[in-house]
Amino acid sequence: MPEPRDSHDASGATAPVLLAEGTEFTGLLALDGPARIDGQLRGEVIGPGPLWIGPRANVEARVETDELVVAGVLAGDVLASRRIALDGTARVRGELSTPSLSLAEGALLEGLCTAGRRCEPDGGGRPDPSAPSS
Repeated sequence: MPEPRDSHDASGATAPVLLAEGTEFTGLLALDGPARIDGQLRGEVIGPGPLWIGPRANVEARVETDELVVAGVLAGDVLASRRIALDGTARVRGELSTPSLSLAEGALLEGLCTAGRRCEPDGGGRPDPSAPSS
């Protein structure tokens, strides 16, 4: 997976696994630091990350975090205040908004994507047009 900007390893293997493979969860998942999802989730994920969605994960959720790395399936709108990275095995459908977006060869992205400008959480998931480009 693409490497996050902090001291955690690129695969998210050292991050606490919140949903292990074979686990299903429906509802609001509130993060307070690094986390990894390897199971199935429907609902919302909110909080600082980084958040890793593993290669066997299936997530249908609205996600709001600082940094998101996806290797599995994600359907839903995403607001990431720092960056979104899609691994080559990622399958993402939804509206993405982030200052920095990277896609590895093989990644699939279907939907609207706004990247390259500072995105404000209170701006409805859309970039702040008055903010300077990064």
